[in-house]
This record gives sequence, structure tokens and C-alpha cells, in this order.
Amino acid sequence: MPVITPLKWCVALATLLAVSASLWAGPIGYGVNSRGNEVNSQLVNALWRINLSSGEVDYIGWTSFLDLEALALHPDGTLHGADDESKTMVRVSKVTGLASPVGGIGNRHNMGVSLSRSLDFGMAYDCEGTAFVVSDIAQTLYLANMETGRLTAIAAEGSLGAPITDIAIRGSRVYGIGVGSPGANAPAAPNLYRVNLENATSELIGPLGSQASPYNNAGLAFDEFGVLWAITDRRAVSGGDFPSEILRIDTTTGQAQKVAETIVGVESLTIAPPGGCTLGDDDGDGPGDPSDGVAVPVNSLPGLLFLMMLVFGAGVIRIRSTGS
Repeated sequence: MPVITPLKWCVALATLLAVSASLWAGPIGYGVNSRGNEVNSQLVNALWRINLSSGEVDYIGWTSFLDLEALALHPDGTLHGADDESKTMVRVSKVTGLASPVGGIGNRHNMGVSLSRSLDFGMAYDCEGTAFVVSDIAQTLYLANMETGRLTAIAAEGSLGAPITDIAIRGSRVYGIGVGSPGANAPAAPNLYRVNLENATSELIGPLGSQASPYNNAGLAFDEFGVLWAITDRRAVSGGDFPSEILRIDTTTGQAQKVAETIVGVESLTIAPPGGCTLGDDDGDGPGDPSDGVAVPVNSLPGLLFLMMLVFGAGVIRIRSTGS
């Protein structure tokens, strides 16, 4: 058995700290500011790369659609979205930001739903690559055919029982975030919900709490470590236009922690392809049971300290055992 000397332990610790430093910057997500107050129209309805820890953004490019409200990464890394203005499912370039209808350039209005009705979309993929689209106005879920763009309702309109504006999926766990301010089409519901994809119903987990300022719609997504994030659109809320807020959400209570602010009008978020597909809550016996694995968010301070203690403890034990 190799001996872990103090020198080797120091090298291991330095490596861990270097990796931790890269993770400290936080996950990077994609979002579209489908609302905005920019003079340059190509800076609204554009795709942005967003540092969720700092709120700093990198402009990728204009999408060419006028109300791209939902984003989701397929298991193969392809980025897709749902445009409410034209009722079009699209593929979005992560290099240029340009979006094009799935099924071909001439396949606009491909959802098969009414063009005249606003629906307010959110979107997520599961581990099998099935696309689910949610509407906070119709309060229901749709299956999306990503070859044609057509939506098929899973249940009758209103089945969710809450105006859920986006969903996030990890393994067999599905969560939804409600709209944050009352509107003509939906009541205020600044809450986290558990969502059943089979029958398009929802169960309240809890309110986001005081750290979530009033908002309109929101984007919701898991990062690769199983941490749940949200971006809330705060343009045209009571009192004016405010920067979008970045929140980290506790999936057991619904409580949100404000992390940063970013550009105005972002109501979509995706961070990583579906996760938890082989570990964690994927055993089919429901979310949160004791047999499920627990993701350690190593990009958080507790996660970093936990990993450092594990490595330090292993090193000390090994040094003592070899010196005895």
C-alpha cells in the first residue's frame, strides 16, 4: 500500500483547493431576456451566458424570436426553447444565439396551439430526452415532439392547480416555480411545487420567502451537482424595472436565498443537461426517501469544507497508521 506522506498530503490539499477555486465561481447558465429596456433591440430576446454566483453576463447573440420564454438542454447538450409570440419550438445555437424552428426553417407556429393566446412557457428535459413544456396560464403540462414541435397536453387545462411558470427535473424529482406577482391571467404564487409528470398535478412545498423580491415569471434549473437555481424577471413590477434576481432554492422547504442580480427581463434558465439519472432519486419510490442519494453542492462553502475535511481526515488517519 502506498504511504501518504505529509508532502503528498500537502500536494493533494493544494490540488483540491485549486479545483475548489474553479468551482467557487459558481455554475454558468443560459438565459434569454425576453423582456428588457435596452435601446438596441438586438440586446433584448438575446441569449446570454450568466454566472449564477456573480450575475455577470456574456452576450452570445440575438435569437431572432420575440418572446423566447423557456430554455432546456437535451441530454446530448443541444439547447432548445419555446417562443410564446409565434408558438414555435426552436433549437438555439450556443455559439451565435440564433434560434431556428425544430423540423426546419419553414416550420414556424409548429406547436399546434392557438396563436392568439399567450401561454407563458417553461421547459425541461428528463433523463430519457423527453421534453416537457409548462404553461402558467393554462396551468398544465405538455409533451413536446422535438422533431415537429407539436405540443400534446398531458391532462385537462388547469390540472396543475397552480400557475407554474417553469419546471426543473433531476432524476425522478420534478419541481415547479410559480409566478411571483398577480396578473390578468394568473394569481401570484411565489412558491416552490413538486410536480407529477404523469398526471400533470402539483403539490405545494412552500413559499420562496422574503429573500425573493416580487417578480413576474421565472426560470428554474438544476446545476450538475443537484443544486436548484432560479432567475426571476423583475421588469415592470410595482415600482419600476429592476434587475433580475438569481436565487438558490432549498427543495425541502421552498425557501430561496438571494445570490446575485443580473440583467433586466430574464425569465428562462438552463444550466446543465439532465442529471441524477443513475444516482440519487431514481429508484421509483418517490422523492426524498431515505434510500435516495444526496448531492453535495461542492460549489458552496459547506460543500467545499465537507470535501476538505474528508480529504484531511483520510490523510491524517493514513499518516498515523503508517507511523504507528
